[in-house]
Amino acid sequence: MPSDETISKSNGNINTATNNIPTTTTTTAAITQQQDGQDILEDQSTLFYNKLNFVRELTPRPDNYSTINSCNHIDSVLRSKAKTTVFETYRQAVLISQPLIKSYKLKKDGSIIPIKKLIMSKISALKCSQCHLNNFNNSMICLQCPHVGCCFNDYNHSYSHYKSTKHMFSIDSSCGLLYCFKCNDFINHPELEKIRLQIILGDDDNIENINDKNNKDMNNFIKQNYVDPGKIAIKGLKGFINLGATCFMSSILQTLIHNPLIKYQFFNNDLHYFNCEKIHNQFINNGNIDENNACITCSIDNIFQSFYTSTTNEGFGMTNLLTTAWYKQKSLAGFEEQDAHEFWQFLLNEFHMDYQRIIMNLKNEKLSNISKNDGLESVINSNSCGCIMHSTFSFELQSCIKCNSCESITETVDPMIDLSLEVNFTNLYQSLQSFTRDEKLDDYNCKNCNTTTTTTNNNNNGNSKTSAIKKLRLKTLPQILSIQLKRFRHDTLGSFQATKIQSHIDFPLFLNVTEYSVINDTDYIYQLFAVVVHQGSINTGHYTVFIKNNGNWYKFDDSVVTMVSQDDVINSEAYLLYYIV
Repeated sequence: MPSDETISKSNGNINTATNNIPTTTTTTAAITQQQDGQDILEDQSTLFYNKLNFVRELTPRPDNYSTINSCNHIDSVLRSKAKTTVFETYRQAVLISQPLIKSYKLKKDGSIIPIKKLIMSKISALKCSQCHLNNFNNSMICLQCPHVGCCFNDYNHSYSHYKSTKHMFSIDSSCGLLYCFKCNDFINHPELEKIRLQIILGDDDNIENINDKNNKDMNNFIKQNYVDPGKIAIKGLKGFINLGATCFMSSILQTLIHNPLIKYQFFNNDLHYFNCEKIHNQFINNGNIDENNACITCSIDNIFQSFYTSTTNEGFGMTNLLTTAWYKQKSLAGFEEQDAHEFWQFLLNEFHMDYQRIIMNLKNEKLSNISKNDGLESVINSNSCGCIMHSTFSFELQSCIKCNSCESITETVDPMIDLSLEVNFTNLYQSLQSFTRDEKLDDYNCKNCNTTTTTTNNNNNGNSKTSAIKKLRLKTLPQILSIQLKRFRHDTLGSFQATKIQSHIDFPLFLNVTEYSVINDTDYIYQLFAVVVHQGSINTGHYTVFIKNNGNWYKFDDSVVTMVSQDDVINSEAYLLYYIV
């Protein structure tokens, strides 16, 4: 990140300022969503959802929570007789929100509790009290009763619990922050902060030495445990060090790292992490990767952890992934520039194979604890694939051919993970129209009428007729719509040389695909969140990527990350477009 970018946080307000970019201030108490130049204020339930997501994206380090102010509502509760109960509830909630380490030792007998048992206990404790959904770190814990409510889904029982009971305080299980529904903001309190710091820092002596009645002592203690927010990198905003023509890799990796659906899967789905035998093989091999323990999913998981847990903004060296990719696909070995789209397809295919490998291993195991785990059993026995490729990018393309002789319709459905569109048009909508336009088929063999009707163009009568009409439509729609603009052409008639089409094509920030799908009962609109750009010629080109993060656009050029304007994005020479529903 550029050194002139700073982040300041006070009472839930997060400001981002960069030289030469208009300063914008986003207040968590009034998050709005801008579309078509108008600010649309969302309802209170959606406001809570967006606010929670927004704050989580820029969650301060544990020693910065003390800068979040209190509110009159929590002050009133802590003056009541419920004070002791509230303190104990908050202490338990902060404890359960802490990251799990590999194992714990019991104080009494020194026995070790394995991480798997800890995970299952945490999942059980954070299960929604109403829908029983296993949310892990996506739950809100009521401060005034034992209720645990889900969030980040259509039910949002944490909010409905507040509406029905008027219990206005909930604790975010991912970080221990306290949310006040009446204030519509995250809050804190000096006495609650003492409890939290005691758990985080594990230093009872320092905590007990604080005099509640002496603000000077409290301020000094906070000062000692405070880190300037300007010195902390925004989580996830980090570049990749170019290890030799690896820009095609880094640009694709950024689209995955900042994809909220993929990010959620990596941080909340422990199926792979706790069941991949190759992690263990790497451990006993002193971390060295070889042909037998190379795993793409494990390598990407390592990158996610580094990007979202590290406080440094230095570029990341993808040596682990690079070595793994070389073992998995020999064509990637060597320091040569390659196609970003092909690398993206390679990663998705590896995600799928890794997922299937884990499922097959679990099916072959005969451990009693698996059969008792209803959640895991349902995943194993599911007929649909839950890998990232199929759950996030997969959709179906429907092809209908209508015979002009008998008017019968033959339908075929093909699985897809992206659309490849022609680039020789003015805008993306024209490319989509060309892709789905009616196509005349010659010499179509109709199985229904068992005849072959041929087309004769410019015959003696000046008439022509077609045997069939083919139509393409999107039968199902993915959560993430990936579009490749076919800029690279290969001459198959003469020289077999590859050329690049460098003309600009307009692409919208919001894409309505209703016209091109069989789902026509309502508008289906996607929002652009990533653009991979190829600059230069086909032999000496360079890849960069634009990513939308918390309402701002950033350009990732290997290890250099800069904030850019929306115009910079839409005027770019796009090669890959990623839209989220």
